[in-house]
Amino acid sequence: MKHCTLILKVIFILWCMSVSCNTFAQSTMQISDDEKRIITLAPHLTELVFLLNEDSHLVAVSDYSDYPVAASQLPSVASYTGLDFSAIIKARPTHILAWEGGNKPQDIAKLLSLGFNVLSQRTTTLNDISRNITELGNFLDASIASVVSRQFDRHLKQLKSTYHSRKPQSVFYYSWAMPLMSIGSGAWGNEVLKICQLTHIFADVPIEYPQVALARVLRAQPDYIINVSKEPIDTVQAFWTPHQSVLNAPLIQLNPDLIHRYTPRILPEIARLCAATVP
Repeated sequence: MKHCTLILKVIFILWCMSVSCNTFAQSTMQISDDEKRIITLAPHLTELVFLLNEDSHLVAVSDYSDYPVAASQLPSVASYTGLDFSAIIKARPTHILAWEGGNKPQDIAKLLSLGFNVLSQRTTTLNDISRNITELGNFLDASIASVVSRQFDRHLKQLKSTYHSRKPQSVFYYSWAMPLMSIGSGAWGNEVLKICQLTHIFADVPIEYPQVALARVLRAQPDYIINVSKEPIDTVQAFWTPHQSVLNAPLIQLNPDLIHRYTPRILPEIARLCAATVP
């Protein structure tokens, strides 16, 4: 019995050493600025690399990396279906930025198993944005990150202070028409709405992005309809106009890229939403 216990302890120690060595090797790589080669696997990560003045080191990005415009000129190695591992290997990246929640866990795990230097981040709250910027700055050795992070925190605090005592109002968060899609309790959109003291009519639905019945929306009588779809505005208006006799809620158009990408550009769009929903 003691012999078996000893063997298990040795195996555990060797496993811990293996994990620690891999983590240490990846997190302490000494790479000169000239050698740096960055790949981003989500549009908001691409945008943050530009924001931190590290864009000269970008060698590949993900689909829909379209801001700033220069990002759209870079080759894509990631899409909603997964990663192009062959292209990633050929690009010889020194730093890869991944998005937990957008990139498949098995794809991130494979990058790590291949020995790549990977920073994987998750964003669930607005406060996470500044934390992720700081972490990204440390990973890329971008000193400006601390300034960007503090500015974001300051502007977010100002927004919260401005609208924290406002009278709550209800909204319908419109994502798509056919089928009619919205957000539930765990979705990112709720982070945006609560700054403006807006409550979503499907906030208690346990599914993040549920399909909903139009009849339920009409019965709920929300104060506003918040449009975050990428459908043409004419299409959106054509969908809601026939129901105005039952629901006469103002339609507010938001930029879905600004709202759904985790960068400082989200704050002016939230401020615009708050201003448009004054009781």
